[in-house]
Amino acid sequence: MKISFKIFYFLFVSAQIFSQQFTPGSPEWLIDMFFNKDSFPDKADYFTGEMLNFADELTIGEELNGEGEVYFHQIKAKADEIVFAVEVKKDQTTIDFYCYLTKIQNSWKINAVRRFLLPAFIYTVRDSLSQLNTLTENDSTFYYSLQLFTASDAELKSYLKSNLDGFQKLIASFNDNIKKQADTYLTLLGCNAIYTDKKYPGCIFVQILKFEDMSVGIINSTDKILLPEISVNEYIYIEEVVSGWFIFREM
Repeated sequence: MKISFKIFYFLFVSAQIFSQQFTPGSPEWLIDMFFNKDSFPDKADYFTGEMLNFADELTIGEELNGEGEVYFHQIKAKADEIVFAVEVKKDQTTIDFYCYLTKIQNSWKINAVRRFLLPAFIYTVRDSLSQLNTLTENDSTFYYSLQLFTASDAELKSYLKSNLDGFQKLIASFNDNIKKQADTYLTLLGCNAIYTDKKYPGCIFVQILKFEDMSVGIINSTDKILLPEISVNEYIYIEEVVSGWFIFREM
C-alpha cells in the first residue's frame, strides 16, 4: 500500500514536536528530518526506490509544520537495512508509520514508508457497533476484534501483556489439539484463527482479523531467527512485546 503524505497535517494542529540532535546522514537523522522537521532540504538526495516518486511531496514533518509529537525506535537492524516504527501523536490520536532505510554506497536513504490503513468502511462498522446499546454474543466478539484490528501498536502491546496468560493457554490447547478449548480462548481473546505456516517452522500465528491481504495478530516463537522477515510488501511490522511473543501487521 502506498501512502499519501498530504492528509496528515489536518490531523495534528495543536501538539508540539519534541526533537533531538542526530548526526547528519545517520538513520536516526533521516527519521527525524522526515517525520519531525518542518523542512527537509534536498530530501530527494536521501530517497531511493519508490520514495523517489514522492520527492516533490511534503514530508510528514513538513505537513505537521512543527506540531505534534513524534517517537521512533528500530524494529529491524542489518548492516545495510534498518526499519523504524514511528509513532505520531496528537492528543488522543495516534498514527503508526513504518520507515524502511537502505544503505547505498555507505549512505543511508529512505526506501519506503508504510502505514497500516484499513478501508474506511471498517472504521465505520466499528463506530456503528460502538453506538448500539446491546450486542449479540457474535456481534460483541466481532466488535472486540474490530477494536483490536484498528488499534495502535501501543494498544496492541498493552493488550498482549494484559492477556498473556490467555494466549499461553490458547497455544497449549492448540499444541494439544484440543480444538473446542482453543476456539473458546480465541473468542475470549477477540481473535479468529490460530495456525502454523510451513514457511516459518517454529512459529505459531494467532490472527485477530484479516481483510483481503491485511491482517493483525500475535506470533509465538522461541527464537527470533524463525520469524518472518520484516519487509515493505508483506510483514510490514513485527515487534517483540515479551520474550517469545510478538505482534505483527501483514499487508
